Amino acid sequence: MNVSMRQGVQITTSKKRDAECISAALTQYGGSVEQDGRRWSVHLSRPASPELPDLLTALKACLDEHAIAAVKVAVDGHAYAMEGTASLEPSP
Repeated sequence: MNVSMRQGVQITTSKKRDAECISAALTQYGGSVEQDGRRWSVHLSRPASPELPDLLTALKACLDEHAIAAVKVAVDGHAYAMEGTASLEPSP
């Protein structure tokens, strides 16, 4: 499935450390980390022919690998929530 985006992608989290980790994991998509009040956003520039499923798969792997509970993902003006496996594990 090859889905191209008209606009970039914005990933929002509450922790600077998580935003920096996500930005590093998605380096191939370009991007920058910016603070917006108490939230941190990773703005990914729009590559010539991005493949959204690949980007989302890489993001999910990053969340799982680094125990990031959840992020907000905005694509072409539509917002979605993505959870990592850390948010699915029961509390002790």
